[in-house]
Amino acid sequence: MPDRPINLPTTTFTCEEIERRRKESVDELHRRDREDFASRYQEMCDRDYWTLGQCCAGCDHWISDSALIGQCKAAGIVPGDDVMRSAGILFSSRPFDPGFPHTKDHQHCGLFSDQFDWASLRTEYLERIGAMENGLLREKPQQIREVKQGSGL
Repeated sequence: MPDRPINLPTTTFTCEEIERRRKESVDELHRRDREDFASRYQEMCDRDYWTLGQCCAGCDHWISDSALIGQCKAAGIVPGDDVMRSAGILFSSRPFDPGFPHTKDHQHCGLFSDQFDWASLRTEYLERIGAMENGLLREKPQQIREVKQGSGL
C-alpha cells in the first residue's frame, strides 16, 4: 500500500444526523432479527403440533412467551400467586400481577382449540411443518401429544 492520504467522500450531514441514521439502521437490524426469530420459533411450534399432536403449542388459546413456555387464555385470569407457581417459581419478593397461568408447549388440556385456517398458508411452509401429505393438506391432528411424567411446569 502506498503511503498517501485517503480521500474520503464529503457529506453535508451533521454529526447528529449521521448518528441518528446509524441508530435507525441498528434499530432496523434488531427489528429484522426479532422478526426472523419469531418466524423460526413459530415454525418450530407449528411443526411440533403437526408431528406430535394436540398440545399448547398448537392451541388457539396459547400465547407464547418464547422458550417453549406460554400463557393459557382458556384457563382465565388467576391470582398472581398462581401465575407465579405456574411458572415454576415458589417464592418471589416481587408480587406477581394476576394473569393467565403459564404452561409448556407440550402440555394439553380439555380446552384445546385449533380454528386456524391452515390452508391460508403457503404450500412450502405447510410442507416444512409436516401439514401436507401427498400434496394435500392433512386433517388437523386429533391425537393428544404424549407427555412424559416429571417434564416440568
